Amino acid sequence: MKKQILSFLLLAFFLIESRVYSQEINAESITISCGNSYFSFTGTSQPPLIVRGKWCGDSYMWVPVNIGDTLVEIAYFNDEPFTGKSVAVDSAGIIIARYQFENGLIKKIDEFMGKDTLRYSLNLKNGIPHGSQKGYDWNGDLWMEKNFNEGILDGPFYWSKDRVDYGLEPCIETGVFRNGVYERTSEPCKVGD
Repeated sequence: MKKQILSFLLLAFFLIESRVYSQEINAESITISCGNSYFSFTGTSQPPLIVRGKWCGDSYMWVPVNIGDTLVEIAYFNDEPFTGKSVAVDSAGIIIARYQFENGLIKKIDEFMGKDTLRYSLNLKNGIPHGSQKGYDWNGDLWMEKNFNEGILDGPFYWSKDRVDYGLEPCIETGVFRNGVYERTSEPCKVGD
């Protein structure tokens, strides 16, 4: 009988824990150690700015995220380092970003332009770029991909350069980074040829 009760309690605990961690927490509820918000909302349909740490003493700075950024400020939820998923929505309730955290550090960022059109898809490990990081243009087409191994460029590289201002077609540069060293596999894009 005691084993059945213990088994039931463990199962109940597991179900409650998994439900809490599988929910997407509103990004406005995520804080940093001093109690300020981890995200700064601009009041637009743009994804929120992310805290980058202290700037000039005790002031914090929030900036847009980009490929290759390191984000090591610890995120908190209910005064504990946050592990789970978070979502940011605009005033119309449209999801503009999804985040995944592990032990307070950001692990995955998906930012959107409008409904369901990716802007950035970034993978991190302990807040450091790790794995594929991709950027997309307004049409949802890939314009840049870099791959990282714990913060060091390592793997395929892709960059579609827009040259409309020069009256030229887009140009694509490709290559491979091997432990931070770039090996181009395409001709370089030139302007003004």
